Amino acid sequence: MSSEKKPTPPSAGSGGTPAGCTTTPCPKKCEPNNKTTTTGNRIDIVFEPDESCVVTKCEKIVHVQFIRAYTDGKMIKHSDYSSAYKHKEKITTSDGWAVDCLAGETTPDYQQGTGDGKKNGGSTNATMMDAPKTGGGDKGFYNATTNPTGWKTFRFEFAVYAWCMKGTDCGKWYEGSTWEYKKTWEDHRDGKNGESTIINKNVTSQPTAEHIAAFDLFNKEHKFVPCK
Repeated sequence: MSSEKKPTPPSAGSGGTPAGCTTTPCPKKCEPNNKTTTTGNRIDIVFEPDESCVVTKCEKIVHVQFIRAYTDGKMIKHSDYSSAYKHKEKITTSDGWAVDCLAGETTPDYQQGTGDGKKNGGSTNATMMDAPKTGGGDKGFYNATTNPTGWKTFRFEFAVYAWCMKGTDCGKWYEGSTWEYKKTWEDHRDGKNGESTIINKNVTSQPTAEHIAAFDLFNKEHKFVPCK
């Protein structure tokens, strides 16, 4: 939780409004990703169902991650950056968003069964880890001598949301996080992996229309029907 002390709701019938609140009882803070951390190029995301304002009952909570790529400040198609991302050609929207996945994966679950959470009687946190790396794609990073036309900066933009894949809430989106990964030609020169940074640890809104379009495009391409 944040360093700010969480207001305590009054007991039934006690009357009054707790400090820091404008209503009685005090509305719950939505901070289900507050244990999410980054170290270097690595991010560890922890979604706590009990801290969510929208989870009711779910047997399988997974993470769906959306990704967009930039080189030298401009958006670029994943497959134009690296032929290794060719599998994303058909699942990328005109806005550059795609469900983050490996070739051969046919469900949008980022970790494919690892780190699942739940809230069904008791609760289990949903966790995921990512540690992006890049050598500069097919073009490579800039080097004044050996690669003067290479990229000087590369950035991945991410939005990741917890999503109910099985149970009463199936198909329901929960809170999420936004973050980015960036690597420069100087990082590459110095043997560094780049750095991951959290932008918004607790996104309480639903996925954007662009993210939903990418989600639907992925499902259509892979013939995946949620909650079937």
